[in-house]
Order: sequence, then structure tokens, then C-alpha cells
Amino acid sequence: MTTVPTKSSRAASPVAAPYAVPRVAPQRRWRPALVWLAVALVAAGGLIAAAVLRKVGTTAEYLAVSSAVEVGSTIDRSDLSTVRITVDLVLKPIRADAADEVVGKFAAVGLVPGTLLTRGQLTDTAVPNEGEQLVGLSLPQERMPAERVKPGARVLLVVTADDGPVSNQQQTTAAPMSIKATVVDVRAGVKEGTRLLNVAVPERDGPLVASRAAAGRIVVALTTGS
Repeated sequence: MTTVPTKSSRAASPVAAPYAVPRVAPQRRWRPALVWLAVALVAAGGLIAAAVLRKVGTTAEYLAVSSAVEVGSTIDRSDLSTVRITVDLVLKPIRADAADEVVGKFAAVGLVPGTLLTRGQLTDTAVPNEGEQLVGLSLPQERMPAERVKPGARVLLVVTADDGPVSNQQQTTAAPMSIKATVVDVRAGVKEGTRLLNVAVPERDGPLVASRAAAGRIVVALTTGS
């Protein structure tokens, strides 16, 4: 006689689960190209970091102008300040440790606050030189060469004829008076469309140039080699 298992007996006997065979992870292949690429990236990062450090390390203290100094004025220590910056070597500013060499010199051009100081802005001789006078000329653009008059340029100050009535004979035969001068400084004029020129002229011609300039009777002409 065959015995049929009851429901309770079937639940009591567990069913064996299938045995999971462990898998062995495949070994990764060693790729030399990737290793060398990683080494190259690390080396490139080191070079970039070194370049940045060198760039930061080139910062130094330089002299800057802290207050306005007129042309020909003596430079005092109170006119100077120091700034720590990284500058292009083309500018050639003066190092802060050379301040003692700067104090007592004369300004060859007008010094503007907030700008770096260079050797080209300084001179050992007073402006104007002995036997000269410094005269300021406020001229419209049509009375001077356009964008060509620079500090240090040698010019002729041509005195134009009076506006009063003169004979035609005088107008055609009289040669205009001209006075040699050296441009010391150039800047924008107070009136729109004008330029202010500080020029050094012989001492004997200073009063004449000043009076003719006040009357609007000066024209600037560049000479050869200016």
C-alpha cells in the first residue's frame, strides 16, 4: 500500500536550493599606454604649478607717484609711494629700494598720481636750464602739427602778423619772426580742442613768447630731427 504524503509533511521537509558556483573575476589587462598617460598628466600639472609659482615669485616693490609733480619741480619723498606688483619688464619701472636715488631729482615731465615711475621721467638738471624760461602755450589743434609734438621735441615758435591794418607791401615782404624752443611737457588744454605745451625758450625771448601766446599769435612748427 502506497502512502501519500500529506500537506503538512510536504511543508516540513525543505527543498534543497541549487548551489551557486562562485565566479572568479577576470583579471584586468595591464595597459602601459594608460599608465604613461597618467604619468604625463601628473608631470604637466607639476610644470603648470611651478610656472605659477615663478610668476608669483617675480612680484616686487616699485616706486609709484603719489602726488602730482609739475615739470621742473624737485621730487620729494612725500611724492612717492611703493606698490608690490608683477610688471612687464618692457616698462622698466624703478625699484622701491632706489628711492634715495630719485629724491632730489627733477621731473622731466609732469608726474601723474597713480602711475609707475621710470628713469625717463627724471632729469638731473633743472627745467628750464640756466638761461632759459618755461612758458606755457595753450594752442588749438590747427596751430600745431597733429599728434607729432612730443616732450623733448625741438620746435620753432612762429609769431604770426598782427590782426590790425597793415600795407600789402609789409604783408608780402616781412618775414615772420620765429623763436627756437624745446617742448618740455604736453597735455590736454583747459578748453576743448586745445593742447597745453610747456616750452623752454631763451630767457631773452620769454616775455615776447608769453605776450604773443596770450594774444593767440603763436604757431608751432617742428624742426628737422624732432
